[in-house]
Amino acid sequence: PRHYREVARMILPGPVLGWIDSGEAALSDNPGAFERYRLLPRVLRDVSAVRTATTVLGREVRTPIGIAPIGIQKALHPDGEAATARGAAAAGSIFIAPVNATIPIGEITAAAPDGTVWLQLYNWPDRDALAEVIRAAEAAGVRAIVPLVNTPLPVSHTPASVGFRLPAGVTLAHGAANHDLTAKNDWSYLEWMAGITSLPIVPKGILHGDDARRALDAGARAVLVSNHGNRQVARAVAAIDALPGVVAAVAGRAEVYLDGGVRNGTDALIALALGARAVFVARAVCWGLACGGADGVARVLGSLTAELAEETGMCGIPDVALDRKSTRLNSSHVALSRMPSSA
Repeated sequence: PRHYREVARMILPGPVLGWIDSGEAALSDNPGAFERYRLLPRVLRDVSAVRTATTVLGREVRTPIGIAPIGIQKALHPDGEAATARGAAAAGSIFIAPVNATIPIGEITAAAPDGTVWLQLYNWPDRDALAEVIRAAEAAGVRAIVPLVNTPLPVSHTPASVGFRLPAGVTLAHGAANHDLTAKNDWSYLEWMAGITSLPIVPKGILHGDDARRALDAGARAVLVSNHGNRQVARAVAAIDALPGVVAAVAGRAEVYLDGGVRNGTDALIALALGARAVFVARAVCWGLACGGADGVARVLGSLTAELAEETGMCGIPDVALDRKSTRLNSSHVALSRMPSSA
């Protein structure tokens, strides 16, 4: 993925690069937090055939590395979210399509009919508009709804000085430009959403164990640990540091996922070992999409998955979903020690 980033930086306009990088360059601890963890490999285990396939919400995927929601993808490639959906399907992965997509959700799923697509939502105050998008998602074959629960206020995460604007001729397919955010939501928001759809609800933006439990009580089927790339609260705890507390609080009631800071297969393995069922990446996919459309997306996911398989095998783990009775890797196959910040 690093090579794609280098190429993308040569072909994308400066404002688009600034938009992708915003929120993480100065204050985000997400990538650095992974550096404070160390793997403890086990030896003399048969790893002649390492398996990266797992199940997520009961659906088998070939890799536990999925794609986090990225808005306005036609700023990166003319095919936008359709290309990302095709790339994710080719890699056997999951694509969380953004509600601020440049292509309607029905066209996104149609681009990859065999793929696994979820849909992310913002907390619009207009519940009728939200319900309309959810109905469209159901009709399109979306597999889960991902409400972003950590954006109560319309905080801009891209400085005006970056100069990013919607590309000429590009519009937001679901009318997101016409909807504000509401700061009035409470746990009844998830109850309402679970009451109008049979699709699994997976709230994104959970960092506290108590919030994870309350989300499940309100009807969520899983939770996604994320600090929005530190775009919302610059000093928020790193997602990987929040993960163990959320996993402990959930206590096997539901699957837990993570996004934020995953840059390579080693990071993915650390998150899986700490209890995540799957991880989601965004910026690496941006670079792949910009460089090669659907093929670039598939290649980035393939590279990350190959790194995961190699590191998993080197740690003596034959299967990333070895302990299939829980959301965690079996502790007898991997252990982690958290290094001090100065390490």
